[in-house]
Amino acid sequence: MIARALLSVAALAAAASLAGCAENCARDQQRDAVVRGSAPSYREAAAAYNVRVEPLARFRAQVTVQFRYTDREGRSRVEQPEGTVQIVRPDHLALSLGKLGQVKFWLGCDDARYWWLDMMDEPVAYIGRHERFDRAAAGRLGLSLPPRSLIRVLCLTPIDPDAPGATQWSRDGRRLGISSRIAATGEVQRVWVEPDTYRPRKIELFDAAGVPAVVAELTDEERVTVPPGSVRGGSPWIPAYVTVYVQDTDATVRIKLSDARNEGVSDRAFAVDALLSAYGVERVEDLDAR
Repeated sequence: MIARALLSVAALAAAASLAGCAENCARDQQRDAVVRGSAPSYREAAAAYNVRVEPLARFRAQVTVQFRYTDREGRSRVEQPEGTVQIVRPDHLALSLGKLGQVKFWLGCDDARYWWLDMMDEPVAYIGRHERFDRAAAGRLGLSLPPRSLIRVLCLTPIDPDAPGATQWSRDGRRLGISSRIAATGEVQRVWVEPDTYRPRKIELFDAAGVPAVVAELTDEERVTVPPGSVRGGSPWIPAYVTVYVQDTDATVRIKLSDARNEGVSDRAFAVDALLSAYGVERVEDLDAR
């Protein structure tokens, strides 16, 4: 029953994404379809997927982030800062961005709060609690993607084999979908993987009501540097490019990852009070205040 419900939730996004596909697109999919038997069980798929991400509980990489959005004056804008992303699963994120070696922005979160530091002009910090993130907070922050969701769309988080979940083949049989409910938030995620390697190619996030929220396409591959002999089977692979689309907005975020490793993470990167002091940020705005 739970599996059927999860597949129904996931089908909402599939219907939305396929609605605009022309008839010849559907015919091409049928012509190239791979005939499959029953999909692997959810527990089997979760276990196979988790082999790749198990060594990535701590993660650091260089990033180039391209933002495409419409500003408040209705103009199309493109920004492309560079920086570093640091992650400690399940919910600690530090994304520092800037140009010419100077940090101008810092997006971060811990298990309770998220923050955005803007050092472009007068330094200012915007801070809120995860459970209070909504459209109003996103509008003030200028960021449509909940910060914790960024960790998930990078596909570094293991799938809980004991959570309610389900599996399915894609319409062309070329990808395996693994749907699971996230216990901490009640949200649902569906990861589409290559069935032979379990490397992710797409991830969809739905809110607790089953409404599609975020879709990310994952392309190319980058090896993660790990200490010699620390991982059986060699260094794990991660996507080299992650393109994120947020539902009901025209914003697109394209992330390029390089020089990825599972060490070198600084715990101070997740301490917002230390960051405020280090960057001389005195003005703090509470995103939960209404």
